[in-house]
Amino acid sequence: MAIRLERKLRGHRIPTRVVRAPAEQLPLEAASFDCAVATLVLCTVTDPARALAEVRRLLKPAGRLLFLEHVRSEDPGLARWQDRLRVPWSWIGRGCQCNRRTVANIQAAGFAVSDLRHEIFPKAAPLARPLVIGSAAPNYAR
Repeated sequence: MAIRLERKLRGHRIPTRVVRAPAEQLPLEAASFDCAVATLVLCTVTDPARALAEVRRLLKPAGRLLFLEHVRSEDPGLARWQDRLRVPWSWIGRGCQCNRRTVANIQAAGFAVSDLRHEIFPKAAPLARPLVIGSAAPNYAR
């Protein structure tokens, strides 16, 4: 995806660069971003808590995290299947752990979640259909 993005950005009027680094260790200056976007990434990172701590570190105090992520199903039956098939699904889904409690992880990382919607990814396999879409701000009251 980075290669595709680099191709798409070539010649763009706004200067851009693609940084290739693990989400848990981003070589960027603290409090330097107004917004971060996580789209189907928090289900695949090795350490979601560290990745979210990095996002929080990079955001300015009034910054926002926008997210669209696979999550553990609220349906207990589907959630059990997500747990049972986690390992083979991660092979098929290139590391996707679609049974993660992502909203709770975002909150535990020091964000106040707002505008949260639970949706269904219509063309995905049943295990990966539950989605959350929302935004979060660093909670400095902690």
